[in-house]
Amino acid sequence: MEKYISQNPLAKHMDCFEERYGIEEDAKVKAFHRSRRMFCVRDGKLFIADPNVDYSHAVWLEKLGWITEHDDSIIDKIPRGIVNAEGNICFYTGYAFRINKQIEDKFFKKLPELVDRLTIKPTAKVFGGLIKQPLTGAWKPRRSYGDVRGLLKRANLWK
Repeated sequence: MEKYISQNPLAKHMDCFEERYGIEEDAKVKAFHRSRRMFCVRDGKLFIADPNVDYSHAVWLEKLGWITEHDDSIIDKIPRGIVNAEGNICFYTGYAFRINKQIEDKFFKKLPELVDRLTIKPTAKVFGGLIKQPLTGAWKPRRSYGDVRGLLKRANLWK
């Protein structure tokens, strides 16, 4: 039996992204993707993905034209993240979902706008980075920064 080969030009890249993320985009992963809202910060501007999309940041950034077959370096240069189904925020950079001072500074400058545009509750928690877990477990954050209310009171630190 001949194997079906997708005519979708993104299919090849999606396989590549799965390899880089170390995650197979199965039905469970796609359901998770639909349950959260993606965002990223590029050149000081906040970008928010459409709701209910079933793909990764890499696919979204490719659709925006920021990633190509030969250059996906932006994934390591910009803060990106999600607002999960519970309304909590997690941000990170790279395929390893890490954080650093530069990424923190860029993210926190845009936190007030993110909260405003997505109507995030003041009690929502903010996390940085993720530690990959076995497929059956939720990924744990590398760092907890506190709740939105407290962080917005200190927001002038990032201006």
